[in-house]
Amino acid sequence: MSAKYNEDFKKEVVDAYIKSAKSYAEIAAEFNISKTSVRDWTKKYNEECQYTTNNKNNNKSNIDYVNEIKAWI
Repeated sequence: MSAKYNEDFKKEVVDAYIKSAKSYAEIAAEFNISKTSVRDWTKKYNEECQYTTNNKNNNKSNIDYVNEIKAWI
């Protein structure tokens, strides 16, 4: 019988994979799941997780930019 994981958990796994230089097997071991699950979920959620990660990075960059401008004023 296979385990059922919710979508948030799957996205957390994909996010961990995207942000690291680790293999599917290494991420799978961290989360105690199969490397096949990591691969399949990465294929399914990769674009969405990258978009979320990039938006967080862009927001931080924007805040840094605004703070730099304030420092010059």
